[in-house]
This record gives sequence, C-alpha cells and structure tokens, in this order.
Amino acid sequence: MSERIAPEKPGMPGLVVAAPEWATEVDARVARVGMRIFLGADVFFFAAFLFAFFYLRGMNNNYAWLPAGTTHPTRAIGALIVLLLVLCAACYVLGARTVAKTPAASRFLFWLALASGVLCCVVQLYEFRNLGFDPQLGGGYPSLFVGLKGVLMAQVIGSLLWLGSHIAQAKPTGDSVARPASAVLFGNFLIFLSGVSVVAYLVLYFV
Repeated sequence: MSERIAPEKPGMPGLVVAAPEWATEVDARVARVGMRIFLGADVFFFAAFLFAFFYLRGMNNNYAWLPAGTTHPTRAIGALIVLLLVLCAACYVLGARTVAKTPAASRFLFWLALASGVLCCVVQLYEFRNLGFDPQLGGGYPSLFVGLKGVLMAQVIGSLLWLGSHIAQAKPTGDSVARPASAVLFGNFLIFLSGVSVVAYLVLYFV
C-alpha cells in the first residue's frame, strides 16, 4: 500500500508518522457513490430515447412512424444480442466476487465476459447491416431503432475497454485484487446495460 507523510502529531513535535494514502472502506464508499451517480445519469440518458419512442409513436404525424415497407428486425437476432450481453455481465460479476481470493479463476471469467461482449457487438453490427429497412429513408421507428441500439453498442464497447483494464489488473498484486469492492461495482454497470438491452428488445421488437 502506498503511503504519504502525515503532519506532526499534536503535543508531540518532531514526531512524524506515515499514514495510508487510502483506506479500503473509504475507497469502497467513494466507488459506490460514484457508480450510483454515473448510473443515475445514464438512466436519464436512455429514458430520453424511450420517451421519444412512445411520443413519436403516439403522435404518428403524417403516418411517418412506420413507413411503408418497414418491418421489425428479426427477433431471434435481437434475442441473441441480449443473451450475449447478459452472459458478459454474469461472467464478470462471478469473477469479481472472488477476484481477491482466486485471481486466476477470476481472470478466466473476465476473459469469458470479454469474449461474450465482443460477440455481442459483432452480432449487433450484423443486425445493422441486415435490418430489413433503410434508416436513410426516414421514419420515426427506423431512426429510434438505430439511435437507441447504436448508443447502447457504443456504451458496451466502452465497458469492454473498461473490462480490459480489470483483466490486466486481476493479478495477485493488481489493482482489481487490492480494491475488490471497486471491481465488483463495475459489474453493476454491465448489469445496467443488460437491463437496458432487455427493455430495448421488448420495446423495439414487440411494440
């Protein structure tokens, strides 16, 4: 643990002691609060897309919500995307809960999570190329479908980069082992993205 020089102790001039730079319980509390703030902001971000979906669908000005020839994309592909993202979150959470005790096993689960996340993005790109409609032709539904799924994939890619840092630090002397609470809290972000993907799937493919 890194150390810093603390001030002289009151009543004992000249005596300087080394103090820890951070405490485990303080680090966990700060990480918990930071993750809550981050997820709270992200909730409003995705809520804007859902609000736009139901608002434009309800208004349906000039019948432009679902233009002629526009159909919902294949549900099976959408379900596969959701399942891969849920698997990514599950593997990471399982690994993070034991990272301080069994770093080697946790790294294996982290790699599985990363592989699942990468496959999720690959399938999403495949879906974008096989939508069954052309978003450039306009329409409320095509625009919101591409917009919501696009920003979700962007956040998934960002989370995979973040996950890569945990893989690199899941060693006996790594940061993920030294700060297990922070490692576990990152799993909350993956769980959140999985939840968003489930809601997006139900709304975009069935409504």
